[in-house]
Amino acid sequence: MTLLTSRAVDALKPKGQPYKMAIDRGLQLRVAPDGVKTLLVRYTVQGTGAVRQYRLPQEYGNGAGQIKLADARAEAQRIRALARAGVDWPAEEEARLQAEAQARETQASTDGQTFAEALREYVEGKRRAKDGLPLKARTKSEYSKMVEPGKIAKNGKKFADGELMALADKPLSAITAKDIKDTYTKLLSRSKRRADYAMQVLRAVLRWHGIKIEDSPLSQETAGRNRIVLAPSRGDPKPIPAEKLGAWWLAACASPRRVAANYYRFQLLTGCRGVEILGEKKYDYEPIRVRDVNLETGRILLIDTKNRSNHLLLLSREALAIAKEACEGRKPEDPLFPITDARKTLAWINKQAGTTVQGHDMRATFATIAEELVSGGVLKRMINHATNGDVTLGHYVGKGEAQLRAGWQTVADFIGNAAAEETARRTTPEAMPVSDAGEHVVAVTPEAAVEMA
Repeated sequence: MTLLTSRAVDALKPKGQPYKMAIDRGLQLRVAPDGVKTLLVRYTVQGTGAVRQYRLPQEYGNGAGQIKLADARAEAQRIRALARAGVDWPAEEEARLQAEAQARETQASTDGQTFAEALREYVEGKRRAKDGLPLKARTKSEYSKMVEPGKIAKNGKKFADGELMALADKPLSAITAKDIKDTYTKLLSRSKRRADYAMQVLRAVLRWHGIKIEDSPLSQETAGRNRIVLAPSRGDPKPIPAEKLGAWWLAACASPRRVAANYYRFQLLTGCRGVEILGEKKYDYEPIRVRDVNLETGRILLIDTKNRSNHLLLLSREALAIAKEACEGRKPEDPLFPITDARKTLAWINKQAGTTVQGHDMRATFATIAEELVSGGVLKRMINHATNGDVTLGHYVGKGEAQLRAGWQTVADFIGNAAAEETARRTTPEAMPVSDAGEHVVAVTPEAAVEMA
């Protein structure tokens, strides 16, 4: 092909319509009606087969900010050579420029905004990707406390500041990798678990606001030796030991604090979280009320639980009996279990049974028992765990109410059998279990011991 010289290009005159002239292999000159001359590079990326076009950012000419013909030819050759090697440089350059523009826009919107302000904006504006729902009230409170100073008790003792208090007043755009690393190192002296949790919140806020920090220790793009390794969250289940399950149940049946003991028994039989049963005024969590219990069908519907879904409880015969007792003579709006702090009752039960479990361990005990007795799909639904990441359970496996109710009843039967076996053992004085204090557990009549309601 005949290549145009600089003199020939300079001589091209505008026309009524824009037109193009080929001036080199893969390089075209576009002449606009106003006389502006731009350069277009045509190329094909190896392996794609599609012809693409890229306009050089500078106009043709010899003035300041313009590109000469020789330089345009060299740039076109470079782009086409990269394309033959499988590199789409113009597309990568465009993405880089867009990212820089976004960063400038983000910088302008966050200038002067402190991290504390950014975090509070996050907790109010954040929406879950899978369902568009806002954060739960308790989660908002936990995050907000991370940028608040520690409270002072009545005795003058000051509690620790929030985990991210050191960054609270710092402009969001001024936070550095060193700030993050120093904050994390200081938090490690308090608790590795809380330090990791704080970093997860910090990372979420920065991402939500589009803040990118050079060499951030929270970025996967940072060299491994400079990154903060956040341990995955893990539970620490401490269920009632299997060999003491019967003793624990017998002690709960014999407790003089009937309402509180029934609450723990109900929690053990259903696998519910304590807050789902008792509610929490601080975060506007409603308790189960008398009106919520359908005694005819043995059903209770829990609204907007921890995973933001409703959860249907299908009560076993034993759990239903406890619910009936709790509803008797009560008003519809009354809480099913009118207690505020049942820990003393649990301490008494633990002493009698020789156990050390806490309230949440009732749920762990339920799951531990059910894991050996029912399928994984039934267990997940009974303890109300999401199946989003499980295609089989989420899209193919369906469980009817009969199957789920049978699962709850199976757990209740297991607990009842453990209580009956413990009662049988107690007929021999030498076999009576002792508490951690070395005392024999409180003896109860066989009728009360086996009672499941």
